Amino acid sequence: MAFFYTRLNAQIQQAFQTTDEPAGASAHPAAHASPTGHGTGRHRHGARRAGRLGKTLAALIMLLVTASGWLAATQVSPQSLNNAAVMALWPNPPPAQYSAASPTRTDVSAPDLSAIGLRLVDQRVLAPSPFQRARECVYLNGDNQPVVVLSTLALLASAQPQWAARRIGEIRLLTWTAQRQRYVVAGDARTHGLMRAADAMTMY
Repeated sequence: MAFFYTRLNAQIQQAFQTTDEPAGASAHPAAHASPTGHGTGRHRHGARRAGRLGKTLAALIMLLVTASGWLAATQVSPQSLNNAAVMALWPNPPPAQYSAASPTRTDVSAPDLSAIGLRLVDQRVLAPSPFQRARECVYLNGDNQPVVVLSTLALLASAQPQWAARRIGEIRLLTWTAQRQRYVVAGDARTHGLMRAADAMTMY
C-alpha cells in the first residue's frame, strides 16, 4: 500500500509541475515565432504538454480504480463476520477446552473485559479469503459460558457506534462499527455478560 501512495504522489507531481521559460523569453517574442509569424513551435510544445497531462491523468484514474478494488477485496462483509461468530460457537455447547481453560490470558491487543467478569481463554486470526483478516477472541464468564468477540477492518463502512442486536436461533449477535473497525459480540442469548461486553467495548 505504501508503494501505491508513493507512485500516486509522483504521478501527481509530474502532472502539475510547470516548465519555466528562459529569462528574456517574453521580451523577444519574435525570436520564438516561426518564419510565418504564427508561433507553431510554441503550439507544438503546448500540444505535447496536453498529451502528457492526459496520459498522466489516465494513469491516475487507473491507479485509483485499482486501489478501490484492492480495498474492497480486503474488507470482510458483515455477513461473513456474523457467520464466523456463529461458527466459533459451534457445536453448542462449545468445545470442552474452553471450559477447561483456567488461567486468564493477557494480551494487550485483545479487549480487556476482566472488569465485567470475562476472562480471555483463546484468540486467533481468521482468514475468510487470501486478502481478508479478522481477529477472534473467546472469553468465558463465571459460568464458563463463552462470549466471542470478532473484529475486522472496515475502512469503507460508515460508523455505527451504537450496537444493534439480532438473533440466529439461540445465538445473539451484537454488532457495530466504530473507528474503522467492525465488531461482533456473540454468545447464547442467555449468557451472562454478553450485552455488558458490547456496552464496555462501545465505550472504549
